[in-house]
Amino acid sequence: MSEYYADLRDLRFTMFDVLNVASLAEHERFTHADAELFEDVLLAADDQARELLHPLNETGDRKGVRLENGRVLTPEGWTEAYKVFAEMGWHVLITEPEIGGQGLPHVLHVAVGELFSAGNMSFGFTPGLTTGVIGLVNSFGPQWMKDYYLPKMVSGEWAGTMCLTEPAAGSAVPDLKSSAIPIEGTEDAYKIKGQKIFISSGDHDFTDNIIHAFLARVEDDPTISLFLVPRERPEGDGFVFNDVTTVGIEEKMGIHASPTCSLSFGDEDDCVGWLIGERGKGLRCMFQMMNGARLEVATQAYGLANLAYQRSVRYAKERVQGAAVQDLRKKDAARVAIIEHPDVRRMLMQMKALSEGARALGLYAGYCADRVEVAVDEKDQKRWHHQLEILTPIAKAWASDEAFKVAELGIQVHGGYGYCSEYGMEQILRDTKITSIYEGTNGIQALDLLGRKVARGGGVMMMTMLNEVNRFLNGPLKDGDFAPEVAALSKARDAIVKTAMDFAQRSMKGDIQYSALHASPFLQMCGDLLVGWRLMEAAQVASKRYDARLQKIDVDPLDEELGNVLQDDEEARFLHGKVATARFFVHQILPRVHARLMGIESDDRSALMVQL
Repeated sequence: MSEYYADLRDLRFTMFDVLNVASLAEHERFTHADAELFEDVLLAADDQARELLHPLNETGDRKGVRLENGRVLTPEGWTEAYKVFAEMGWHVLITEPEIGGQGLPHVLHVAVGELFSAGNMSFGFTPGLTTGVIGLVNSFGPQWMKDYYLPKMVSGEWAGTMCLTEPAAGSAVPDLKSSAIPIEGTEDAYKIKGQKIFISSGDHDFTDNIIHAFLARVEDDPTISLFLVPRERPEGDGFVFNDVTTVGIEEKMGIHASPTCSLSFGDEDDCVGWLIGERGKGLRCMFQMMNGARLEVATQAYGLANLAYQRSVRYAKERVQGAAVQDLRKKDAARVAIIEHPDVRRMLMQMKALSEGARALGLYAGYCADRVEVAVDEKDQKRWHHQLEILTPIAKAWASDEAFKVAELGIQVHGGYGYCSEYGMEQILRDTKITSIYEGTNGIQALDLLGRKVARGGGVMMMTMLNEVNRFLNGPLKDGDFAPEVAALSKARDAIVKTAMDFAQRSMKGDIQYSALHASPFLQMCGDLLVGWRLMEAAQVASKRYDARLQKIDVDPLDEELGNVLQDDEEARFLHGKVATARFFVHQILPRVHARLMGIESDDRSALMVQL
């Protein structure tokens, strides 16, 4: 069986040393969330991922789920694991204490999510979606709904799903055909009819009841409403089948043990749903769950990317093949581990930079969500909210695109063994790919960033985000040892500002199509800049601690023995690696910002004009 690995050291460093998440405990909202509690939760999550979830990962991938007598059955051991998981309360880590949750910070939820994704990505859908439905009901549901449904979902006895996609309306959610007809004599109860596809955890044997957050249109309403539709609805002292039928399981490229279902609602005209929020404002309500899910998708992606890197670097240290490049002409040259080969080191460094960069971005997004909650005034709240709005589509799309590349590089490092199933690399590749598709394809994220987030309010959200970057770029590092890296980041920022202004001018002239054509490259440019910024923030902290570490152990940075010190001193090696990783990203990956700018400035419209 392939091994589970997690980089707790980098998680701790990013959270405690770079973001200073322990300072959240200074606010009333998180007074109970001190550094010791953070550490305890991380260790417990790592243990659960290794001991509970990962042993089920490969068997789940091989066996998948099956549909028998109208119900989905998960692989052996999965229902038992879910019960343990729910009893631990992992799915209500960030849920308000007032309704039974643990009320912990989002940034900790993000960190824990990475560990669980690395342990078993397929498992996390059911509890993750339940968290989202709990949030929807608590934010927008009437009091009776909160009283009736929340206790069961918070305890994990009932699960939740999000039902958006339909056969004729994929990402174009407003085109959906599902209908809701008011039931006379009842309050907010409707007859539901429609079909939904690609519903993650649409049916399973984890829980007795599954609560669907369901989008539908009421009669001739121009806009969509949101409904709570249980698989089993309450009637009298018990429950009756609510006319929600599982008509099929999607056969997928990856995440085989996650039941992705096609569901039919109201085939016998006996499906009842209850309105959540205001009629006609369903999408506005659902975006709360969707935005949270998009950040969780980013977490899934870089959780798998980091796993791919961890496995690859260990394999490269063990796999002996060929002589060192400088010894190729020597007779009887010693065989070396492939990690000694420059091209392998290049691939590993690219994997490290991308996966750690995505983690840094994801944790920062979680931290922004927490700062929104503890903001001292409206100005402070907007500062963090605007950043979160910008980061959500970028983190989801950038992390998922780059994670797939990391998985591909991991297979390349493993060579023929990577193409086989022995080391689990091909499963990582298959599982990772979905992250760029669901919760809004990455093209949708790019349009959201450009059309909604950047354009809204004259670009105020983007300016807020760039102001944070500028604080760093204009700081003391611009004149120090990191001056070349700061200069490179500044040029990347200028390229993004130039592109955004160009899009704005085109939009004023009615040339929206060209901007939409280049929305995805623009998102990637933004992602590269923000990841470079976060990695350099980390490098700044690491560099100071690295120098202090060498001074403590009385080693000169120019000493010929430094290599041996880095080999033997784990902390010095880690800090040195953080600096090197940031520099690698800025010099080897960030330059693609300018290549994308050249493409955008070319005014090339061949993709729009060619007959395909």
